[in-house]
Amino acid sequence: RNMSVQRSFAQIFRPGFLSGSRGFASKAAGGSSSNTKDSAGRRLGVKKFGGKLVRPGHILVRQRGTKFHPGLNVGMGKDHTLFSLIEGKVKFSRTFRPEVPNQRARLRKFVNVLPLDQYDQLPKESIETAYASRQRIRKNNLEMKGKQREARLKIKKEKLDLIERHAAEHKAEREARVEAFKKRMQSQGVGISA
Repeated sequence: RNMSVQRSFAQIFRPGFLSGSRGFASKAAGGSSSNTKDSAGRRLGVKKFGGKLVRPGHILVRQRGTKFHPGLNVGMGKDHTLFSLIEGKVKFSRTFRPEVPNQRARLRKFVNVLPLDQYDQLPKESIETAYASRQRIRKNNLEMKGKQREARLKIKKEKLDLIERHAAEHKAEREARVEAFKKRMQSQGVGISA
């Protein structure tokens, strides 16, 4: 019994017991890792090269943004995927637009699908016509947006004018009421200092 009391005292008064300090770790701490996840590749790129036979609906190019633009008989999906609209052969072409200030955007690449009988002669005018029609549609859309913006600004201005007119009427009405009140007080013999 006496020994157990001595042992408990020895435990209490051993160095670091009351302060709560501990000894060295017997196991090494495990490190943490970050930036270890990765997603699978999206399989982008040209799927049908020049001269390949395609049918309607065949995917020609998968891309992010418009690295290649849709030319003759080619449609574009909402994720910028280019696909064939007719049966024929794929033909790549370019147009140079000197009026565009951005050097990279000057040279525009197009993917076309031509019927087999027209494959050898690619009418450049038809590509430029397709490009011009797209530009015209874009310009019309911008003009429409501009008109809508002008209409919104006009409505906003009318609202502001109406608010200002109401405020002016309210101010005049309040001033008239104050004047009437002053006259009534003066007629009763009460002095009011402005």
